[in-house]
Amino acid sequence: MDQKDALQIRPAWAEDWPALRQLLQTCGLIETGVAAQLDRVRVATWRGRIVGMALLERYAEGGLLRSVAVEPAWQGRGIGRRLVDVMLEEARREGLSQVFLLTETAADFFARLGFVPVTREEVPASVRAAPQFTYLCPISSQVMCHILR
Repeated sequence: MDQKDALQIRPAWAEDWPALRQLLQTCGLIETGVAAQLDRVRVATWRGRIVGMALLERYAEGGLLRSVAVEPAWQGRGIGRRLVDVMLEEARREGLSQVFLLTETAADFFARLGFVPVTREEVPASVRAAPQFTYLCPISSQVMCHILR
């Protein structure tokens, strides 16, 4: 069985939280607010083991992709790309026209997936009011946008 056959993307379950929290910590990402939104989290599993995750928050004027994390030993295998693709497809199905994110370390990765740098001023007010923009993420974070078609 090859990797694509064994890799599954599924909604997060409450019992996943300890593993997801550890993954966020390992990847140096903020865990604040994630546990309260597990219904919006998708996890990547390899033969039942959680190896990645992503969260899409919905706002009036767009989505906010956050907490995209892949276990370091599993990076470079397309897992992050699969998670982002799933989240963008969910955003499309929900009628969102754009998805934003903030990153300190992965701008090149997200650029390869179609995200482009934007200024904070270009982010709609409802998204800019999210905790990531107001106090969780450093002002030095790169803001990026993906227009959904």
